[in-house]
Amino acid sequence: MLGIPRAPLLRLQLALLVAAGAGARVSAPRSLVWGPGLQAAVVLPVRYFFLQAVDSDGRNLTSSPPGQTQFKVFVKSLSPKESARIYVPKPLDRNDGTFLVRYRMHETVHEGLKVEVLYGGEHVAQSPYILKGPVYHEYCDCPEEDPQAWQETLSCPDTEPQIEQDFTAFPSINLQQMLKEIPKRFGDERGAVVHYTIVNNHIHRRSLGKYTDFKMFSDEILLSLARKVTLPDLEFYINLGDWPLEHRKVNDTPGPIPIISWCGSLDSRDIILPTYDVTHSILEAMRGVTNDLLSVQGNTGPSWINKTEKAFFRGRDSREERLQLVQLSKENPQLLDAGITGYFFFQEKEKELGKAKLMGFFDFFKYKYQVNVDGTVAAYRFPYLMLGDSLVLKQESPYYEHFYVALRPWKHYIPVRRNLSDLLEKVRWAKENDDEAKKIAKEGQLTARDLLQPPRLFCYYYRVLQVSSGSNLAAKLLKIQDLGCPSHPGHLSHEANHSKGGSRLPSSLTATWAAPTRPPSTSALNLVLSQTGRRGRVHMLSLIDATRGWGVVKFPPEIYYKIFTHRHVEDLCANSPKDYTKLPARYTSHNKNDPPQVEDHSGWYRRIENNGWRPVTQRFWAPFENEVLESTKESEFHFSKLKRKQDMEKKRKIKKIEWMREMYYLGSLEAKATHLETLGLIHKATKGLIKSIEDGGVDSVMEWEVDEVLNWTNTLNFDDYNWFTDTSCEENSESAISPYRKIDVRLQQIQKNLYDNYDESEAPTEGPYEGNYYENTYVRPQFTSLTPNSMFGMKP
Repeated sequence: MLGIPRAPLLRLQLALLVAAGAGARVSAPRSLVWGPGLQAAVVLPVRYFFLQAVDSDGRNLTSSPPGQTQFKVFVKSLSPKESARIYVPKPLDRNDGTFLVRYRMHETVHEGLKVEVLYGGEHVAQSPYILKGPVYHEYCDCPEEDPQAWQETLSCPDTEPQIEQDFTAFPSINLQQMLKEIPKRFGDERGAVVHYTIVNNHIHRRSLGKYTDFKMFSDEILLSLARKVTLPDLEFYINLGDWPLEHRKVNDTPGPIPIISWCGSLDSRDIILPTYDVTHSILEAMRGVTNDLLSVQGNTGPSWINKTEKAFFRGRDSREERLQLVQLSKENPQLLDAGITGYFFFQEKEKELGKAKLMGFFDFFKYKYQVNVDGTVAAYRFPYLMLGDSLVLKQESPYYEHFYVALRPWKHYIPVRRNLSDLLEKVRWAKENDDEAKKIAKEGQLTARDLLQPPRLFCYYYRVLQVSSGSNLAAKLLKIQDLGCPSHPGHLSHEANHSKGGSRLPSSLTATWAAPTRPPSTSALNLVLSQTGRRGRVHMLSLIDATRGWGVVKFPPEIYYKIFTHRHVEDLCANSPKDYTKLPARYTSHNKNDPPQVEDHSGWYRRIENNGWRPVTQRFWAPFENEVLESTKESEFHFSKLKRKQDMEKKRKIKKIEWMREMYYLGSLEAKATHLETLGLIHKATKGLIKSIEDGGVDSVMEWEVDEVLNWTNTLNFDDYNWFTDTSCEENSESAISPYRKIDVRLQQIQKNLYDNYDESEAPTEGPYEGNYYENTYVRPQFTSLTPNSMFGMKP
């Protein structure tokens, strides 16, 4: 410090104070508020808007105001008569003078919302903001019927470069070829493809292959989109696996088939959608996930100047280059901090390279440089890294996500060779050119914020479906609503299993036919019939209403029904289908063309559906004029809860007594005992209990006495009893024999209470059993019948 001139030192201190926002006073009236969360018509899982802090001179703050933020936001129903649950967390500080405000609605508000934005108790900008109702929540099934109006409301871009690039290979789509080839090529046992059909904004699907559990992610985004806007009628296939599937070239014969995937590659022709990880984070933000596209913007760690000047990586061993990255880190710890948190593919390397501790994703941004290395395909962490304020060093890759086309190396990120040979060189360059590195990091962050806005992702999904329906020539001809076709049996409210065999009709027509809501037009019928074979035409004609004169198999048609649920039926076993007692197959190669070892799947969980279409029974149509629907049973209801409880206990005791008496006199009451002394106790207690009931009624005995006799006449096992008493006596263990001694005492107590007035002279004097009979013949416990004529326990 002594060698630094005073004037440059003062300038340095001043620059640090300005960078930290010290002394900047926020002006509430001059600050700015904007964003989709201030528009009632923009329906999102989490609504959000932005705040820009502005000082009293009208200058935008470029760093966080000093101290804790004083911005406060209140969102409530416009009408006091209408209550709604609305969760509003604290604004997220994005460390650049702007703040992100989020709120999640759990009910629809019909009158409207009032949004108040305050700073230090003073209204900010034009606060309060009034959102005139209705304001729908995420799960309101309220689609906008005009797709064009919906796109304008969300400010959807006119074009998406990646969509245009994907569909250049498909100027038209042959629906019949697609429906025929995709199940054969990709729907085998190892497949992970789902066939979707959208008809009248209802979404239906069937799974092709075994590994389709990730359909939960495609289901949720499609259902969310259908709740917001009316979707076009079309059919398409989504690949739920990691790798893209279609590798045919445009000039090949046969040509490529359109199939949708979450990740693309330079040698494939798949149509790309935003990844399941991104869409799930949008739908479950502020509820089921913490690392989402919005929350990461407010958790970018310390400011640039205070970040650790190292490159950082944590992840699984899903690619060999990641192991090289750890080795580089061991050799150059001053430049790189890399570690593997879980070994799956290269378990033999764990001892050599070690296992790193797990870290929270937001802690990644404590480091100035982030290394992005592919996993099995493109690393799905990349959008989240770009939204932070660290510099991203991205490995060159043949794989890409839907937004990569808008990014440029050296403008939004630093490229690194595929084999990571120049990684350390790029890290050194970034350290030596800190201002340029910071500029690239900021440019990448701003671009990612624009590309990864939740409304834009919904727009992207809709645009893919819209272009698909426009390219699908068969779908243009096949107007299902003109035929009055019912809903497809694979509605997403349940899982449908369709047969793969039989004649192939357009899949939207494979539903069981119901009575048409209106006669089909002749032109529509001719168009559809021209697209099907002879067998298909015969089958279709047999289903059409007889009033058209085509002829039918049966009229009136049979009515079928199916059970639907409002939400998904969660299969608890589907998330863990493996038999974990078996060793997994070893995967020694990451080349998708090399088949891995076959894993033994015997014993794995397999879901069995039992929710097919069922015909309505004839009894439903039977006349019911003579049926008596009301109950004829009369019951008294006492006002006293105690009296009702006593009556219930008395009824229960009477039922027990009646059952025991009936069994006793029929000779069906049996004691699970063969020891004469025990049988004597049971029989005397039972006979005395029956006599007391007959003489004094049900109130002359206690319910516990009835239960005790019933227990001994049904559950006593003499072998267990004899073993306990013999063993316990041998070991001199009072604690072991005490339960049975207590039972004997209770039986004797019942016997004493019930036999005070018993005249034993009336008992029979002869019996079929002698003292040593059971000792000679007993092999295993037998049931012994107790009847009024039994002599057990009676004096001869």
